[in-house]
Amino acid sequence: MHTARLWHELQATVPPDVTVNPAIFATDCTHVTNYSGDGKMRPMYMSTGHIKKAIRNKPSRRAFLVVAFYPECKFAKTVFPTATQQKDMPGRLRMRLFHACTKILLETMQPYQYKSIEMVDPDGNVRLQRIFPAMIITDKPDQNLNAAINQNWCIPCLAETSDLG
Repeated sequence: MHTARLWHELQATVPPDVTVNPAIFATDCTHVTNYSGDGKMRPMYMSTGHIKKAIRNKPSRRAFLVVAFYPECKFAKTVFPTATQQKDMPGRLRMRLFHACTKILLETMQPYQYKSIEMVDPDGNVRLQRIFPAMIITDKPDQNLNAAINQNWCIPCLAETSDLG
């Protein structure tokens, strides 16, 4: 998005009187409480690409809205037949749960990729817009969760721990 290439590609797919509205998502695992165990949740925030980065990156400007709370489960009490599955499956189940929740969230947006709706832009003008999921902002553990790879892998090169120096 920083080069506007994505914006031009998406704008070419919509009618001339419609504006592309790229949706930006952000997520981070949040510690909830110390009183009832190790409680965590994963809020999913959403913003629009029409808001300037200098404004969007300031939490005090409230450019991001919470659109969903994803459950954060350990699957510690789940029993699996083998020791390898007992070790690997909780992480895989967390990944599948994250992706199932994301699929539900994105399915609610899907009709607005094809149907234009009137929205107010940051300048106060009412425009016909189509919403497209453009990017997600995450930290390293959440990037691995998004990519559905283990925590000790490198996302850009997919190098395993044994391959690193």
